[in-house]
This record gives sequence, C-alpha cells and structure tokens, in this order.
Amino acid sequence: MIEAHNINKSFITPRGRIDVLKDFSFSIKEGSFIGITGKSGAGKSTLLSIIAGLQKQDSGSLIINDIELNSLNDKELSAFRNQNIGFISQEQSFLENFSVIDNVRLPAFLGRKKVDNTFAKEITARAEQLLESLGIAHLAQNYPSTLSGGENHRVLIARALINDPQLLFADEPTDSVDSDRTEEIIKIFRSLADEGKTILIASHDAEALKLCDSEINI
Repeated sequence: MIEAHNINKSFITPRGRIDVLKDFSFSIKEGSFIGITGKSGAGKSTLLSIIAGLQKQDSGSLIINDIELNSLNDKELSAFRNQNIGFISQEQSFLENFSVIDNVRLPAFLGRKKVDNTFAKEITARAEQLLESLGIAHLAQNYPSTLSGGENHRVLIARALINDPQLLFADEPTDSVDSDRTEEIIKIFRSLADEGKTILIASHDAEALKLCDSEINI
C-alpha cells in the first residue's frame, strides 16, 4: 500500500520558483498497475522519484507498507529502497564495462559487507532466470552498448527485479522504443502486476497506459 498526503514540491530556477506538486494526495493498493500521466513538465518524473525515495518532498507525508519514508535516515532509506523498490530510470544507466548479467546482478551485491560463493551462485541463477523470462538470456555476456533500445529496456527491468521487490517504478519506460516494443514492455509490467507486484509508470504515451488499472493525473 502506498499513501501520499498533501505532497508539495517546488524548485528554484533562474525564472523563479516553480511549484511542481501542490497538496497532492493519493493511495495505491498492493498489486495495482498505475499510470502517472500529465503534460510535459507537469511533474510526473518528480512524483515518481519522490515515491521511490530518490528525492524528498518539501512537505507532506509518504507512507509505503506502513513506513513513513521521512522517518528513515539516509542509510535506512537506501536499504529500504534496495530491498523493496525496483526503479527503472528514463536514462539507460548501465556500467558499460560490465556485461549484461553483471549489470543485472549488481543491485543484489550493494550494501553487503560480504558476498559468499553460495549467495553469488543464487544471485547468478536468479539473474539468468530473469533474463530468460524476458527473452534475452542469449545476451547475458554481451555489453549494453551492443544491444538495441528494446533489449536494453529489458535488461533494466531484469536489474530492477533482481532483489524481488514488491514495488516496481518506471519513468517513461517506452520513450525510445517502437510500438511493438512498447506493447511487449507493457505486457511484462501487466503480468508482474497480475503476480501481485505493485507497478507505477510515469508516461505520456497513451498506448503504454492502456493496460493500467487506473491513472493518476497531474
């Protein structure tokens, strides 16, 4: 469950203060597939980033699974995100000198003081299973620079799922792919929601929003 109460966020720019979110409230049930919509610059990405704990609101409260995110210190928030939230950014942010499977495995190793062989094998098996389920197992040893846009999006989804988070957030996940790849990506999100995960996507693409349960309009 996600609950937001009176979220406010503004930015100071050379043109002055811009109020992006003003007294914004909503609730999202577990297992929902929700689209965040609105015109360009309305604050879709900002809202998604706040929900993901990547930036803080100016005021208001955000509660995820009965935890008020503002009550967590930086270390606790980082751990909460790593274990509960998978985030797919608008930028395809890979470590270019890492193979596909190494990029996918990376979040599972972050924050751990020690990684033993048993854990490493388990994570590698999970990464391979995720790549297989997304139809890109054959690309495991490739490097991101050799992949198409659609293939890279699937790698991002696999990486976001490596810690088996309950929440998966995606910022404009179909922005750089054609209509066929858009349908494939959204069907992946739909199936994950049907399995019980809570999915939020920020998008201006009407086609990408067709399979959502409902929309939050900014």
